[in-house]
Amino acid sequence: MSARHYIRLQEASCHNCMRCVRVCPTNAMTYLDHEPRIVEEECILCGRCYSICPHDAKEVTSDLEAVKGWLNQDLPVVLSVAPSFVAVWPQFSALAEILKKRGFTAIDETARGAKLTSQAYVNLIREGRMENIITTCCPSVVSLVEKEYGDLVGCLAPVVSPMIAHGKVLKEEYPDAKVVFLTPCIAKMKEINDPRFAGIVDATISMEELAKWIRTDIHDDEKDDWKKFEGSIARLYPTPGGILATLPPSQYNYVDVEGVDRIKKVLESLRDGTLKGYFFEMSACDESCLGGPLLAHFKHNEWLGQSVIRRNVDYTDKVKGGALPLDIHAQWKKQDIFRMHHTEEEIHEELIRMGKTSPAKEHNCGACGYETCRLKAIAVLDGKADPKICLPEALEHAQSLSNVVIDNTPNGIIVLDEDDHVREMNPAARKMTALDMINPTGMEIDAVLPSPQLKDLIHATGEKTGYLRTYYDAYDKLIDQAVVKIGEEHYTVIILMDRTEEESKAVMMKAMRAQTIDVTQKVIDDQMRTVQEIASLLGETTAKSKVALTELKKAMQDEDEREDTH
Repeated sequence: MSARHYIRLQEASCHNCMRCVRVCPTNAMTYLDHEPRIVEEECILCGRCYSICPHDAKEVTSDLEAVKGWLNQDLPVVLSVAPSFVAVWPQFSALAEILKKRGFTAIDETARGAKLTSQAYVNLIREGRMENIITTCCPSVVSLVEKEYGDLVGCLAPVVSPMIAHGKVLKEEYPDAKVVFLTPCIAKMKEINDPRFAGIVDATISMEELAKWIRTDIHDDEKDDWKKFEGSIARLYPTPGGILATLPPSQYNYVDVEGVDRIKKVLESLRDGTLKGYFFEMSACDESCLGGPLLAHFKHNEWLGQSVIRRNVDYTDKVKGGALPLDIHAQWKKQDIFRMHHTEEEIHEELIRMGKTSPAKEHNCGACGYETCRLKAIAVLDGKADPKICLPEALEHAQSLSNVVIDNTPNGIIVLDEDDHVREMNPAARKMTALDMINPTGMEIDAVLPSPQLKDLIHATGEKTGYLRTYYDAYDKLIDQAVVKIGEEHYTVIILMDRTEEESKAVMMKAMRAQTIDVTQKVIDDQMRTVQEIASLLGETTAKSKVALTELKKAMQDEDEREDTH
């Protein structure tokens, strides 16, 4: 089989919502290292992960550019149009004209191949050798049986799908042309690369990408013009029960089964041997091919498609058996997937590591993508699942952590209902408001925090957080209050911060600063007085010294003058 990846994850768009993991019917979609991954060998390409993704984080492989290249090279290209195209374009003739202008050599209905497939089914029914028959039009169903129910491959009708049958017809009619299939289905993209059918269909184009390519050429006023051909009842194939509607009555019990989950239940019943003499029309998609993943973005158009198809078929024109114009025989084979074996002890130990220490802890909610915690443990042992991903455990842990934070925070927390009555009150708030020994639930906020300003803040419009500082005489406390509105629940959360001690310290510090300033000023004043006194004393001493020295100087001068006279 081809190693080509038909569905790829766009990591930048992925929100890790895990919806794709939960809907995967074969658990091929895993979640490791914080991103989903596909185990290719277990994937049946049903496309549920693609169609369920709300973020367009899955990309499907495309042959459109290759087809455009053939058209640009003027190579002959023939398009096989699956009947489910009516979910997008009800006017077949208008679609054919548009595509011919784009360079296609011919546009033909895959229903011609479906008619041959029904003819082969009629022959099988008439032979009556098969105990039960499962249709093989849906490659996802064939893959499911070959991979998961290999012992039931004998129930698969040895007949190719309508796409392959029509591809063979077109190759005979246009031997040099490239054959392209217009598909609503991702699994068809892989089917054309199956070595058993290699070279019959050269490429596929999804209805989704073709719609974008030719959107500007489509007009709603186009007239509907479908040409009738023998066996055109095969146009019913993409509708629920459409294959069975093409067949005449027979000895088999006709049953239509849609959706992989229901199909697996039927396969289990076949494995148990409880069903015999049944002809099953099986489609992996709900609403059959009109509910295909590549039509997922065309909302509600499956109903339009059904009505258009039913207007263009003759229900009385059942397909008849007989010799076929070409070989459309298929051989299916068991392709069992390798599964690791784990002992009960290993599974039990993994359950304990996952926190499933008792049956009461095994929630079996399926939120992780596995129906039971046991299956999740096996997936972990297989290396396909993250053991930490468990929604109930995460919720319990978050709740426990939340309670620890709320119960131990030094800030008070009060939750009020829409009538301003206390709904919850944490220990810090009860201590702050002297309600340690009283159950405050149901008390009015005025009885707990009597403040008109707080009441006004609670009833203020807007979603912004409001702040208020209030001194409560009853508690001898100065309290900062933050008021938060929870609009959807009509709750109000009041966060209390006791600022009394902080304010007391602030007052004390202010007094200390004032006292320090006073002391400092006194010291300065004393020092100034001392300096002045010292200066005064120095001044008086200096004056006396000056007088004494002056007198000494004069005496000495007088003595000198007397000596000079003598």
